[in-house]
Amino acid sequence: GALRLGDSSLSLSELKRALEEVGTDLRLGILDSCRSGLATGERSKGARRVPAFQVQLEGPREAQGTVFFTSSSADEDSQESDHLGGSYFTHHLVNGLMGDADQNGDGRVTLAEAYTYTYAHTVAATADTFAGPQHPTFSYHLSGDGEVVLSDLRQRKEGLLVPAEAPRSEEHTSELQSH
Repeated sequence: GALRLGDSSLSLSELKRALEEVGTDLRLGILDSCRSGLATGERSKGARRVPAFQVQLEGPREAQGTVFFTSSSADEDSQESDHLGGSYFTHHLVNGLMGDADQNGDGRVTLAEAYTYTYAHTVAATADTFAGPQHPTFSYHLSGDGEVVLSDLRQRKEGLLVPAEAPRSEEHTSELQSH
């Protein structure tokens, strides 16, 4: 029923209350911790700073309310992978926000697409683990029209430019010629 933060703790009810008091129309809480589903009322780690992303609201009447995504149900541990170097849930959520969750191919990842993708991939990735499948949960208390877009990939400017003819070292060139 609480997040342990070093020697202190924050109850989930206090966390939810603090999130409700934030002065914005839309609040999104993402919890990746064991038994985090208690925050959503669903039954069935450490933190690291990541780059922020902007939530864009579309539609005639902007969405208002609170959304919680949690990494596991109320009675499950949240699992980590040595291969991934961290949490299954966070890995799949980040991949989803980077575009893998864009189910309709419009270049935008909505709240529903992100959760659906993260849920399916987390359950599948943990199905054969010793602890068994891990089931992310959600709680939406929203009103308004339109979709909540979590990431808009149409505006990305990142990329990798590979020259048509990559420069080679003399050693490598002479090695290729001798073969």
